Amino acid sequence: MLASLDNTGTLTQKYQARLILKNEIVELVSESNTQNLDPVMVAEAKTPYYTTNPTDYPTAGTLLSIETIFEKLKAIVGNSFPDLGSDQERNRGAELHRLVCQHLGYSNYKDDGRFPDVKHQLLEVKLQTSPTIDLGLFSPDSKDVLDIPAINGRQIRHCDVRYAIFFAEIIEGMVRITHFFLTTGEDFFKRFPQFQGKVLNSKLQIPLKKDFFD
Repeated sequence: MLASLDNTGTLTQKYQARLILKNEIVELVSESNTQNLDPVMVAEAKTPYYTTNPTDYPTAGTLLSIETIFEKLKAIVGNSFPDLGSDQERNRGAELHRLVCQHLGYSNYKDDGRFPDVKHQLLEVKLQTSPTIDLGLFSPDSKDVLDIPAINGRQIRHCDVRYAIFFAEIIEGMVRITHFFLTTGEDFFKRFPQFQGKVLNSKLQIPLKKDFFD
């Protein structure tokens, strides 16, 4: 019965890692940006955010350092928002994404569904309610070039992207942020162990008809 519902035969592949909670509630995993990114960093962005969208391409003089991002986003810990249900992970993530944009100083929230989430800051945002971190098709420490314009002649790689990982508990219909981690892709697996075995996990996803259990 299940096989008849599979009309693509396509395997979904993704890298995965494990989030291990320690004593720290907030943790800056990477002490600095990657060496490739450092030359285009500023302590504070020169361009006012009210004229900028989070999905705009990053430019020299507008990228915040990883330390500044950490200071701005750690205040999100303790925030709560309504839980939309276990089948609404994308919408849960959107609520967190909205908070991230607000704390970074953007006047609006925008998401184009592409990697990384806050392209203007080369920032990927992850909301975790379980220890398994789904990373998609690209390994965070990959040196492959990211599909965005070069900055001051520097090609940006996947490992230059910063990852903001928030762990949350779901209590009485509310999602409450309890932990925050910030790391470069380059340092990602130094803190969050990669799933071993085949490393790149594959699965066959089959959508069920609404009346499947009737």
